[in-house]
Amino acid sequence: MSLIGDSAQIEATAAAWFAKREGDDWSGADQAELDAWLNGATAHRIAFIRIAAAWERAGRLKALGAGVPPGTIPPRGARGMAPLPQADSSAGINKRLRALAAGLIVATAGAAAWYISRPQDTAYSTQIGALASVPLSDGSHVTLNTDSRIHVAFGAGKRVVKLDQGEAFFEVSKDRSRPFVVDMGSKQVTAVGTQFSVRRDGIEIRVLVTEGRVNIDRRDAPSGLGATQVAAGSQARTKGNSVLIDQPELTQVEQILSWRTGYLVFHETPLADAIAEFNRYNGRKIVIDDPTLASLRIGGRFRSTDAAAFLWLLQNGFPIIVAERDDRISLTRR
Repeated sequence: MSLIGDSAQIEATAAAWFAKREGDDWSGADQAELDAWLNGATAHRIAFIRIAAAWERAGRLKALGAGVPPGTIPPRGARGMAPLPQADSSAGINKRLRALAAGLIVATAGAAAWYISRPQDTAYSTQIGALASVPLSDGSHVTLNTDSRIHVAFGAGKRVVKLDQGEAFFEVSKDRSRPFVVDMGSKQVTAVGTQFSVRRDGIEIRVLVTEGRVNIDRRDAPSGLGATQVAAGSQARTKGNSVLIDQPELTQVEQILSWRTGYLVFHETPLADAIAEFNRYNGRKIVIDDPTLASLRIGGRFRSTDAAAFLWLLQNGFPIIVAERDDRISLTRR
């Protein structure tokens, strides 16, 4: 078994380890190698526990929950399971950013929840926890994230999409005579033919460009400040009168765009940030009632609408007590 960095490959490796451990030829050397892999990263341990949880919830793994202390790796001994997939060293995300975006496009087709609200021909919105695939009349395509809303207004000289709230990924068809503009009140993102995501948080925005380039215009910026150009592979965030640009690592790009597949991906993410993301997709909010938990680091790949599995992992993989209240879910230290 080899150590694999990408979250999808980590999950496949965890599944392969789990299947091998339940076989008949498990040895002490195998156990030592598994222990080393589990101790190599928090993401490895979380992925392994998640595999065990899936089998428990399917009724195939009886050892879990029967005298197994919380936070421990379940013992081997469950039998009668269907084979789990083996890790594939060639699987995972291509090193090129464009290939990553293309892979996520394909995966989006399998997302769990799709909902399109069309009060009129040019308005589209999603409910909390839902995604929407929106083809536009010019051949462009928009994918809406949870709790998002756009208005589309195409004219002879310009294609305008107003992002009222939330987040969207845009695949823009080329038409140099009609620029494609994403309007967010005091800010605009303009493209001709490109692919990029935009997340709106109040008056601030985050833009990630995966193909081509875009311009960010700020109507509220001081006079003399022109448009900011953002090229493929770059991320831009607005903060007051500034636009901050960086080139995220591939793992960061995966994390930013993973919502399009119906999953959330975390890489050593503070628990407070992970919960903030989960709360975007679920009506019943998770609240950290012990501030000392906020800085715990989380890694792994989780379905965005499956808060129950995420909470199970927190309670069984970390020193955390999960308590369900009438209006929220409380986290305290064990």
